[in-house]
Amino acid sequence: MTREDAAAPWSRLWKAGVLHSCATGIQGNYDGAIRAFWERQFDALDDGARVVDLGTGNGPLLLLARERAAARGVGLELHGVDLADIDPVHAIVDGERLYAGIRFHPRTSACELPFADGEVDMLCSQFGFEYAPREQAVAELLRVARPRARIALVVHSDDSIVARVSVEQRKGCAFLRASPVIEHARALVPVLYRAAQARRAGTAPPDGEARRLAFNQAAQALLEAIDAMPGAQVLRNTAQQIRAALEHAARAPEQADALLARLHESLQDEDLRLGHLQDALLGAGELEALAARLREHGYATTHAALEQRPGVKIGWSLEAVRG
Repeated sequence: MTREDAAAPWSRLWKAGVLHSCATGIQGNYDGAIRAFWERQFDALDDGARVVDLGTGNGPLLLLARERAAARGVGLELHGVDLADIDPVHAIVDGERLYAGIRFHPRTSACELPFADGEVDMLCSQFGFEYAPREQAVAELLRVARPRARIALVVHSDDSIVARVSVEQRKGCAFLRASPVIEHARALVPVLYRAAQARRAGTAPPDGEARRLAFNQAAQALLEAIDAMPGAQVLRNTAQQIRAALEHAARAPEQADALLARLHESLQDEDLRLGHLQDALLGAGELEALAARLREHGYATTHAALEQRPGVKIGWSLEAVRG
């Protein structure tokens, strides 16, 4: 798989206009313990500091950095790097105003940063750094960091709520990969359209019983899977989107079919992104190894479990300061 192929499901997610990919316990931009961690990091920066956000997506972390800088009356030079083909200015409503002064670097690896040696004051990442090849990415951080640079990361942990939810979500995706429910829903669209035409014309509806039966059986299996896997939100979302698409079938069959086709593609993307996430999960030993690598280069490190709310771990935080 090429680098572009691996990034494609993320490119499509960000271009859909979401602000971040982790919705568990977060409303709008980052809040709670995550926000407190980042406020402490950004408040330590001097006026004019260059900040590089790795795996930036649609830039929520950079928006928070700028908000904190404005509250202190200082300015930051903000850069967002992502392997995906990001374009937040056009993906997010009112993006030109929202991201004014922030520079994004799409299709850019954390292992090949577009900065010279020793010219970055802060390297940060929120659920992004750990997706990159770790040794190469660490080496690149060390290359571009100024002598007194700050490194701050929030990364996925293998015992977090995100990890647990991802397991259930992938089970749901596996069910949907094997299920013909979307295929049968698409086959049902013209049946519903012709039946509606016949009703309007006062004529007998065409025969579509076989297609109705096939869809009903697949839909019933989906409902049973929802009951059996209550943690797999993807199943409930799929059922809702199929229902919404079929509501268009009587008057707009092309639109209904397009909605179902996009649903099929989005489920494939979701499964790929969940696979990437699970590959990126860090255990306690891997986190300590990352911190030790930074300490070898003169950084003082602090790392801890990050709870989004009491008893709900969302990942690890890692802070590294040199000088």
